[in-house]
Amino acid sequence: MRRLLGGAAALAIASTIAFAGVAAADEPEAPEVMQLPAVLINEVSTMGPNGALDEAIEIVNTTNEQIELTNWVIRIYNQRNEVIQTIPLTDVTGQPLTLAPMNNVGSTLVLTGAEFSGTTSTPNVLPVRFLGSEGIPTLGGVAIFGGTSPTAFKIDGVAFSAPVTAAKEGVHAQPENQRTAQLAGSNTRNLLNQDTNNNQRDFSLQERTF
Repeated sequence: MRRLLGGAAALAIASTIAFAGVAAADEPEAPEVMQLPAVLINEVSTMGPNGALDEAIEIVNTTNEQIELTNWVIRIYNQRNEVIQTIPLTDVTGQPLTLAPMNNVGSTLVLTGAEFSGTTSTPNVLPVRFLGSEGIPTLGGVAIFGGTSPTAFKIDGVAFSAPVTAAKEGVHAQPENQRTAQLAGSNTRNLLNQDTNNNQRDFSLQERTF
C-alpha cells in the first residue's frame, strides 16, 4: 500500500489546507520509543467526493500472529467527546472477524460507509451504516477497544480536534474539509506500523489508499 504521497497529489492537498486557512496545532516534541499496539488505526476518511458518508476506517495487524477480534469494538466520537456509535467487529452472522498476520492478505480490515467511493484490496471489508447525516464527525474521533465494557482498554485512537480526549493521542490530527474531500484525501498514518502516541505526528492528510 502507498503510505506517502508524491508529486501533484501531495501538493494539492497541502495547498488546499493552506488555502482553507486551517491553523496547525503546536509542533509536537521529538518522538519517544513506544511499544507498538497489536492493532493500529492506519487510515480514516471522514468524508469524500460522494459527500459526508463517503468514509472509511482501516485497521491493521502489526504482529506476526493471527488476531481474532473477539468482543473488539470501534467507537466513534463527536466533537464533544461523546460516544455516538459503537461498532462490533463481527461478520454478518455475529462471529468475530480475524486479521491475518502482518504483511499477509487479510491483515487489514476496512470499514466502509454507505456512500464509499473507493476500492479495497483486502478481503476483510465491513460495510457500516454510520449514524446520522455526518457519519464519522469531521471534528470527532475514532478508537479501537479490546472489549465491550465502558472501561475496556483502548488499543489505539485518533482524534481530529482537541476536545476529543477519549480518542486523542498527544496532539490531534488535522481535520478534513470540503476541499480535501473532493481530492479524495484521508488521514493516513505516515509510516506503516509506526506509532508515537501523537496523532499530529503519526497522521497527515494524504490521498486515500483505499
